[in-house]
Amino acid sequence: MASEARAQGPLLETRQLTKYFYSSGGLLKGRKRAVRAVDGIDLAIREGETFGLVGESGCGKSTLGRTILRLIEPTGGSVLYRGQPIEALGREELRLLKRKMQIVFQDPYACLNPRMTVLDLVKAPLDVFGIGTGEERVAKVVDMLEYVGLGGQHLNRYPHEFSGGQRQRIGIARALVLEPEFIMCDEPVSALDVSVRAQVLNLMRRIQAERGLTYLFISHDLSVVRHISDRIGVMYLGRLVEVTSKDELYRRPLHPYTKALLSAIPIPDPEVKRERVLLKGDVSSAYDPPTGCRFAARCPYATDRCRSETPALRELAPGHQAACVRAEELA
Repeated sequence: MASEARAQGPLLETRQLTKYFYSSGGLLKGRKRAVRAVDGIDLAIREGETFGLVGESGCGKSTLGRTILRLIEPTGGSVLYRGQPIEALGREELRLLKRKMQIVFQDPYACLNPRMTVLDLVKAPLDVFGIGTGEERVAKVVDMLEYVGLGGQHLNRYPHEFSGGQRQRIGIARALVLEPEFIMCDEPVSALDVSVRAQVLNLMRRIQAERGLTYLFISHDLSVVRHISDRIGVMYLGRLVEVTSKDELYRRPLHPYTKALLSAIPIPDPEVKRERVLLKGDVSSAYDPPTGCRFAARCPYATDRCRSETPALRELAPGHQAACVRAEELA
């Protein structure tokens, strides 16, 4: 799967994509302040791959995914799908494109309307796009439920009658019913019991292999991302700080933030010792991010240059990018 993805061009790209949220009030009434949730992201996701996106809570991962899908409008920059800028599409063209781009939400409890049956929930996208007759839509829903490990006997049940893992399967069926090419998975297993996570992840991998799907997989759990991803991007305060293959990231991380994240992963062997990278200081505010590297305030290797120079995401090895001015000497 990964080798095929690398041989093909990008399905989706972002160019200097930004999303700011503005607020006013406090001591500076009348003056708008911007939360730079996504701040100049350049990203290319290859067709057929799973691109994992990791980082601490609040770093902008979910906002980036929702901006790509146009669930929220970007402040600036561009999103390209098969080389075509999405912002240049007309209303009807954008509506048709959204058939190809779907989402699996984080919370399987909150994303399903408790007043709708499973039939209505999974059939809703078909109704919106007017696909097939009534009988064909019901048959499509039954097929899709069976495909994700449920069945036609569940059609007239309500979400509260299912476990968390079953609800997430319903959410996956709803995302698949329009036969998309790209799915944004927003922490799809974080709300599930550990025993159920592997089942859902293996289901998603099987679906991808059989249908040739492309995933943007967002998570804060590095072990989950390693299990399912081909390439991984690490995000910090609205910016990408490292992008490479999963094997390269775990073997040779280049950015100090990535090293700190990986050092926090527990090793299930008491005989194996790992040097823990402890981060000091507070996370900088997204309202007023510092000049230079945004990680400098917490980085144990920061210098005056780090605090004054904004590092670009640059290629330091084939297929391995990092945004750190000291990456070579710290490698």
